Amino acid sequence: MDILQIIDKKKNGNALTKQEIQFFVDGVCSGAIKDYQTTSLLMAICTKGMNFDETFNLTISMANSGKTLDLSNVGDCIDKHSTGGVSDTTTLVVVPVLASLGVKVAKMSGRSLGFTGGTADKMEVFKGYNTEISTEEFVNLIKQNNASIISQSADFALADKIIYKLRSDSGTVENLSLIASSIMSKKIACGAKVIVLDCKYGSGAFMKTKKDSIKLAKLMVEIGKKAGIKVCAVISSMEQPLSNYVGNNFEVYSGLQVLNGQKNDLYKLSCHLCSLALVKSGKSQNQTEAQKLVEQVISNGLAIEKLKQIVKSQGGSTEVIDNPKMLLKTTNQIDIIADKTGYISAINTAGIGTISHDLQKINGEVVRQDNTGIILSVKLGSYVQKGDKLATMYYNNLDNLRELNTELQNCFTIGKKTKKSKLIDCVIE
Repeated sequence: MDILQIIDKKKNGNALTKQEIQFFVDGVCSGAIKDYQTTSLLMAICTKGMNFDETFNLTISMANSGKTLDLSNVGDCIDKHSTGGVSDTTTLVVVPVLASLGVKVAKMSGRSLGFTGGTADKMEVFKGYNTEISTEEFVNLIKQNNASIISQSADFALADKIIYKLRSDSGTVENLSLIASSIMSKKIACGAKVIVLDCKYGSGAFMKTKKDSIKLAKLMVEIGKKAGIKVCAVISSMEQPLSNYVGNNFEVYSGLQVLNGQKNDLYKLSCHLCSLALVKSGKSQNQTEAQKLVEQVISNGLAIEKLKQIVKSQGGSTEVIDNPKMLLKTTNQIDIIADKTGYISAINTAGIGTISHDLQKINGEVVRQDNTGIILSVKLGSYVQKGDKLATMYYNNLDNLRELNTELQNCFTIGKKTKKSKLIDCVIE
């Protein structure tokens, strides 16, 4: 086979065979296919698209391009994946809740990417917590505690790691087939037999419209089904941060609030994801029954005790779990004030996530500072008067404080009409 012929074939709008896709993936991993050739094919895919068979074959080839994890001796493990968002701390809630109900959860999580936070970063807020354990230890901890949360190893889905960077560098990120195959290849490689997807849309999501989010969800669900995995997807809104807390320490605090029984949007979405997982895994007959079980282990403290067990087992301190307000220790702060009276009609969620990320910069370089972030005082639809507080920005030392202050102010649109956001839209199965 010849990569140039494969590129020309796709440029002409023709479907690639399973063998041609495997040849491409093998060449990417070995280096036989050069980066500029890979980029050329990615451009052609973005222009001409891929049908379902092509997308599925690309997913499986990438899943098998690196290390794969066999969890059969553990049992049918569950994984949960979010397509990205701001103040999305559902994993911190979902994993201990499910584990306390006897469900095996194998969670490999990513780092912060752009304006979205990363679960691996948040877990390291628990001082000493090790996200870089071996896969053998990962499996043993799932057997022992019913759950483990680690960072995604580069050894899995090797081709995706290479292709993902080239997509980012070449502006070929926003293609549904490439997005779906990237996500699902890693999930398949990591061995879970039940996957619950949280597909977000809105200003703080990669999918800006509900229509595109549903398309992506349907595609990933179909890929999972064909691969023999039980998959479902929740379509949820990211038109505003999921909680009022943005930044590593603050987001962990919001997750601990939910595990201590506080009912808010984070609680609602986390419970919904847990309920779906319980039904898909056969632990509950229906979502109503599942919801009661989830609420029970939160209210009786079993879920937060399970989190302590998970954290301790991976070397982490549980001090802030026992004393959550320690996470709110900050240095400098500045309030963002409404400049007129009206309703919060729009929130630039991606902008808030980006500012929170920029608060960690020192001399232009990102240096992890967990005590920086933003706490919101309003949500979509809130009525504010001129002079009311919209948010508080917490920082250490910033040269561009005034600039970020203005940017954060501009993230809130105040209008004459109220607006509400529907948190959970539908479920794709």
